[in-house]
Amino acid sequence: MKELFWRIFNADSEDELTTIINSDAIFKDRNNWQPYGGIEGNFGTFEAQQNNAIPALVEKITNSIDATLIKECRISGIDPKSKEAPTTMTEAVEKFYQVPNGEISELGPVKRRKLAENIQIIATGDHKTPSIIIYDAGEGQVPNEFQNTFLSLHRGNKANIHFVQGKYNMGSTGAVVFCGEKKYQLIASKRDSSINKGIEEEFGFTIVRRHPLDNIDVENNVTTTWYEYFCPNEKIASFSIESLDLGLLNRNFQYGTIVKMYSYQLPTGSKGDISTDLYRDLNQYLYHLPIPITVYEKREHYKVQNVNKVVVGNRTRIINNAKENIERNIRFDLNSSLGNFIIPIDVIIFNSNVDHREFIKNKSIIYTQNGQVHGFEGQSFISQDLGFPLIKKHTLIHIDCTNIPTEIRQDLFMSNRTHLREGPKTETLRNEIIALLKSSSELRKLNNDRKDSLLRESKTDKDLLETFLSNLPVDKDVVNLLKKNGSLDFLKMAGNKINGNQQPKKVVEKKLNRFPSIFKINLKEQENGKIYKTIPLNSSGKITIETDVQDDYLFRPVEKGKFEIQVLQKKKKTDFPVNPVLNLFPNEVTDIITINKEGPTDGTIKLLIKPNEQAQVGDEVEIKAKLSAPGQDYECIFHVKVDEKISTPKSKEKQATETFPNLPTPKKAYKNPLDENDVPWADDNLKWDGHDIVKVIRSEEQNEMIVDGIIINMDSYVLLNFISKNSIKTEKEIKFIKDKYFLSIYLHSLFLFSIMQKMQKDDKNLSNIEMEDFISNLIKPYANFLLYENYQMEKHAFVE
Repeated sequence: MKELFWRIFNADSEDELTTIINSDAIFKDRNNWQPYGGIEGNFGTFEAQQNNAIPALVEKITNSIDATLIKECRISGIDPKSKEAPTTMTEAVEKFYQVPNGEISELGPVKRRKLAENIQIIATGDHKTPSIIIYDAGEGQVPNEFQNTFLSLHRGNKANIHFVQGKYNMGSTGAVVFCGEKKYQLIASKRDSSINKGIEEEFGFTIVRRHPLDNIDVENNVTTTWYEYFCPNEKIASFSIESLDLGLLNRNFQYGTIVKMYSYQLPTGSKGDISTDLYRDLNQYLYHLPIPITVYEKREHYKVQNVNKVVVGNRTRIINNAKENIERNIRFDLNSSLGNFIIPIDVIIFNSNVDHREFIKNKSIIYTQNGQVHGFEGQSFISQDLGFPLIKKHTLIHIDCTNIPTEIRQDLFMSNRTHLREGPKTETLRNEIIALLKSSSELRKLNNDRKDSLLRESKTDKDLLETFLSNLPVDKDVVNLLKKNGSLDFLKMAGNKINGNQQPKKVVEKKLNRFPSIFKINLKEQENGKIYKTIPLNSSGKITIETDVQDDYLFRPVEKGKFEIQVLQKKKKTDFPVNPVLNLFPNEVTDIITINKEGPTDGTIKLLIKPNEQAQVGDEVEIKAKLSAPGQDYECIFHVKVDEKISTPKSKEKQATETFPNLPTPKKAYKNPLDENDVPWADDNLKWDGHDIVKVIRSEEQNEMIVDGIIINMDSYVLLNFISKNSIKTEKEIKFIKDKYFLSIYLHSLFLFSIMQKMQKDDKNLSNIEMEDFISNLIKPYANFLLYENYQMEKHAFVE
């Protein structure tokens, strides 16, 4: 069996392994293969898992992490399912690996790299479809337990172990589907004798594959295949070893598990050197990694072979390199209506020069459990749902769902851990997140700052546009087109233009400390000595607390603080005004109001308060806000009172007019602008080249879309090539072509944007389309026609 194993292991593609299987009689005997999980109808379980090769691979890695933690737990003499076992991954890592606070960001590079060698991801074989090996120095399994562990389905082997991720006993089957056409996977393992009463068991191995339908199946009218594993004479193949040289980094195999996936179908963008491409992917999907892992590139195709890198998860990467990469990190606490729990939300704004592929890629908002991504959404969430389009490429929103109770979390996430389940609870959570983040004045300011840096108004550009429009006859149909049915109702009201001569307000930077010394609520004390915040029944309010602590105080790995909200007393409208009934459970969330938190940010903590559906006018709640600090805790007490509803203001009908609405700011961009009012290609908020044509800048005001400006590339290849191709040389003619190009691109972009906006209002299936990107991409080929129309048709089409 040892020789057979080596032949299988040394095959670096499914074609090589197919040759071995077809040439050996032991594999041709149908009795030497058994259905995976003991179920011939297992095809659906395998095929219904992850729809992408990366999260499928992550499930394998998660199993390796679980195996190493369970091994260490057993070595410590603790039953992993007992009450003495850790209740979280963080606690387990701190206890078993002596990692401070269970945060690998606190480990030095030498210790981190040594620990990472316990789990290795290795690429061998073909440069396009490599074979991927996953090794872990975990507990390992004895051969006769393979069927109950590696090869089982739906058993819930780890359901009662709280410090591991795997629960469903089927997630790792998803990776098999991406193993070439034959779906070959090698599983080999040896039990660590230190948790096996010192007994040295044999090294066992098997092959998993998709059953190839043969003549016997045809005769039996079998039309559906299944997944099966190799077990000669109904036993897992095995042999004795002390150690094996399996090409691991800095060690031989002695115990643990090896999984090899042949001709693994990595997606485009992840097929290259795994120390760069796959390294990024794993850091993104394993956002808060409990223990580090190693990626090891061994394919001969790459010039620098045997490159290895330590994966620590993006959270650790962000913390360790915050000064170089992060512009702002804002912590929110969402008090969800789904239950009595808090959902931490981190919004990370990267510097404009940070490549979004490094930390974000297509995952702008991630939902995690125990640090692993269970669902995500793209940039449209930030631009369309939140209304912050100018920070969409540099923003990562992390929703930590670890504290959500299991019965609720199961209604939010699919068991394949790749996306959210559609349903009322998911919709509620998503709407709560949107409402909380949209209300953030800090996020709005960050978006507007980037907008203002692009749209410093140029009088020359504005004059050109106004001169052109003033010379046009005012047509009622055109004016109606601009105003009717939401076509251009996103245009700014007069007076909202950005003034190029406007001086930015001076910002006084506060001195922020590692620990707080100030905690002061920004409300006046009433005559009765109480501090009140009155909030209308149908509205919400903010309370600002001044402090002087650094922004990361509540979520940094070490020496972090704690912020608490406690309900001291709750007085319903029906209570007697004197001696209200005390709340016997001061830590539970009140049914009268919901309190969410933002910050600390620049020395302020904001409490976002909204009356619940059960609230009535006259209800009153006494609240304590508490901020921990070394040697002293800070607290303040205030009252929230529910007031009458605010009447909805009557909307005034707009007077009919025959003038054009106030149009968005026109702006020109050049490769190397001579005028300081123009935008350079290299601007961090633009990053253009000659292929780009136009960028529409929009924002939101009072939940209404506003188009603030339109930037046109005056050094585009389309324009310069047209001038050269048509031998346009005189200064007057060149100016004419450029002015017409500028006006045409501006107006067509504006009208196309209006059409798209109306289509989105009429068809919700279009809501996820990024309108700015859509218009930019549409105009690129369209610009050629506009130039042709402006010049050639005017010059030749109507000549008699």
